[in-house]
Amino acid sequence: MAFIAVDDLEPGMVLSEDVFDVNTRLLLSKGQQIVPKHIRVLKIWGVNQVKIIGDVKGRSKAFHAADPEKEASVKQALDTVFKHLNLEHPIFQEIYQASQAYRLQHDLLPPESLIPPRTSAGTAPKGPHSIKKRIQKLDEVLPEAPFIVTELNQVIADDRSTSNDLARVVNKSPSLSAVLLKIVNSAFYGFPSKIDRISRAVTIIGTKQISSIALGISVMQSFKDIPEELVDMQGFLRHSLTAGLTARVIAALNNLLETEQLFVSGLLHDIGKLIVYKYFPEYARETLYTAMASNSCVFAAEKKVMGLNHTQIARLLLKKWHLPSELEDMIVHHHSPNKAASPKGAGIVQFADLLAHGLGIGSSGERSIPGADPTVPDDIGIGPHTLHTVIRQVSQQLAPLEILFES
Repeated sequence: MAFIAVDDLEPGMVLSEDVFDVNTRLLLSKGQQIVPKHIRVLKIWGVNQVKIIGDVKGRSKAFHAADPEKEASVKQALDTVFKHLNLEHPIFQEIYQASQAYRLQHDLLPPESLIPPRTSAGTAPKGPHSIKKRIQKLDEVLPEAPFIVTELNQVIADDRSTSNDLARVVNKSPSLSAVLLKIVNSAFYGFPSKIDRISRAVTIIGTKQISSIALGISVMQSFKDIPEELVDMQGFLRHSLTAGLTARVIAALNNLLETEQLFVSGLLHDIGKLIVYKYFPEYARETLYTAMASNSCVFAAEKKVMGLNHTQIARLLLKKWHLPSELEDMIVHHHSPNKAASPKGAGIVQFADLLAHGLGIGSSGERSIPGADPTVPDDIGIGPHTLHTVIRQVSQQLAPLEILFES
């Protein structure tokens, strides 16, 4: 008997133990011989590994080393990402190595750094005092909370609601409806016939995942006019989704009830950056330029240029959207979890952000991680074995969402 990743399962293998989903519902029984549809079911329900009869040596997909030029490019990028971390710490060292392997395996070579032209002298930012005055008036222009997210959450919270109830809300948003149908008809799920009913899509994807997708789409629409020279919005969403999924997976591994709250915290952890990019582009431009010129992280440059950072600015939008105070606390303190009312929750978001940066899935515009509390991994139950489980589950959960990034 041996564990094997679902990605490495092959038809004909035989389960040595029953397989359950996260809600302890039986998916496949002990002794079941694997066929292709079983692998699809396991992926849909987020199962990342199972036990099979026999030895798995030699069965895992081989990892072929990249050419020296790629390896050097990835190493240089990771050295920049992790330069403020103590890589002698065992788990940070493990994250570095896992990130290197992941980037090489998925051909995630470092993107070209965005270096926007510096603001001309006549329109240069006037300093922290000026932006703080403008921020006080920001509530007048910040977008309202997306109605579709509010309605979806109300339906999901009602124990009596059905997939048809959820479908009625989804149908109010043509963009969300189109995305959900694309997802369920993608190669990831591999259904033999086309699915054209939203209620069926809801059943397949799951209510929590739909709420998450709706929030991601809403954020993109609220901040869609940001100049490309400041941030790649697809890359930003990729990074944010990866952080959200990572936070959710870690919460589940810790048996926390607030898995979706942590997903949203991870998804919105850098929402303050979008506010700066959209409403204060001259400060965003100066911040990015300062970080690049001084070879420092954007987080430190924000404080130098604006007198405050994106987490403090995020609080304004979170309050306007009437999001729970616990969620606000985790987002605002994800760079300083020891100051949060819930240090464990903020620590999970910090670790999720760190891992998303390391794996190189998308980018928030940050050049290097500002630092990380070395006590967090132990506090949230992350060790070498758990780390690789998290990476595998996040990669599987991100796969069906790739449709969001199609033009």
